Amino acid sequence: MDTTQRLLSRLAIEELNAEFAWLIDHDQSDKVADLFTESGSYGRSTGERSVGRPAIREAYAARKAHGPRTARHIFTNLRLVHESPARILGTVILTLFAQDGPPPHVAEPFLVADYEAVYALCEAGRWRYESRTVTWLFVRSDGKLSPLKLGKAAK
Repeated sequence: MDTTQRLLSRLAIEELNAEFAWLIDHDQSDKVADLFTESGSYGRSTGERSVGRPAIREAYAARKAHGPRTARHIFTNLRLVHESPARILGTVILTLFAQDGPPPHVAEPFLVADYEAVYALCEAGRWRYESRTVTWLFVRSDGKLSPLKLGKAAK
């Protein structure tokens, strides 16, 4: 892959990550599943995982059913490893501010986490998540976490 193609891929993946954050932060989480491949997976390092667009869509619908939520996902430090022209491994750091209910809220981070992703080049040259796994590194001191409910951990 030449330098121009690497840069174009990076820009597209940065755009994908920004869209993921924007959709959730602006009450459009019902569209997040479309950022994944048809059989893509979204999970946690602890094993919980939702596989396929319908399962991911269901997880976000369940969260939305709990009522209004204010969130801002801040992704930084994107690092990419090009496996092939159609497959890239990546990591990014998330700083998340989130609270149930409408704003304003106290500005306390909800968590800091690492995301590991496999990005796949799909239809019409669009990058999608083949898999995305979050590892929580720092959590709130009060222990109040209400994470997205994903599929059960594999045994």
